[in-house]
Amino acid sequence: MQDNKWTIDELLARYELEPELRDVFVEGTFDREILSHHLQASGSGHAFYEVDTVDVPIKVLALYGLTSGNKQRLIALSKELATVPTTARVYCLVDRDLDHWFGTVQNLPRLRWSSFCSIESHFLSVETIRDVVITTSRAKIGNFDVFVSSLQSVLRQLYALRLADRELGLNLKWVATRKYLTTNSSELTFDLAGYTQAVLNSSSATNKKVEFTALTDRWQRTLACDIRLACRGHDYTELLAWAVSEFHGQREFSTSDAIQRLFVLLARSVSSLANEVQ
Repeated sequence: MQDNKWTIDELLARYELEPELRDVFVEGTFDREILSHHLQASGSGHAFYEVDTVDVPIKVLALYGLTSGNKQRLIALSKELATVPTTARVYCLVDRDLDHWFGTVQNLPRLRWSSFCSIESHFLSVETIRDVVITTSRAKIGNFDVFVSSLQSVLRQLYALRLADRELGLNLKWVATRKYLTTNSSELTFDLAGYTQAVLNSSSATNKKVEFTALTDRWQRTLACDIRLACRGHDYTELLAWAVSEFHGQREFSTSDAIQRLFVLLARSVSSLANEVQ
């Protein structure tokens, strides 16, 4: 990352003078590393930059009614870059997160949305789970199919909670999940009721329990879709790390950070990542 941030005016001049540049601005280090490593040998010419390399002033965010998060700053930047020549190849890539379920995926010339919920979703395949949990981490799982099915079920439950929170506009304070996870043979189980109560307690929102629980149940029924469109990336890496620990895998791979480093290593072999830069 460069020491001096680009200004928006400098970027406008950059793409006016060099429209052939294939610059992609992303939310953070992990996204940059994954995409760079995936395309390293392809000769595509893409260069990836974190949004922190750009000065996006508060007044620009306010102009578009946006907050200071990385995703929000990228959306603002894409709007500021809307005036660069149509031949320019620059764009900003943001995670879908929950937006595709609420119809808030904006169609802007310099803004692209991840194909799935997040970059981590590209690694949510049976093959990658096996590579990470069994082959690399050497976790002791008897029935791998049961494990994968239960993993996806927990991810959907956690995602449904986020959807319900957004729909109600509660802005809940989330608590760590590991206390509410257990294993039964090869299966992961999640105490959804206990976790829901803990989250509502932490946010002083217990008066919303009935409504929140009903919405969570409704969203769970809705999420009978591709798991890559119904999962938070951080939940996925956290669950894999926890599973490595619980099923007596190599301790070195029992953290979310370690799982992310494995994803970077595997990035070249994940063909769907190419869709993010086409």
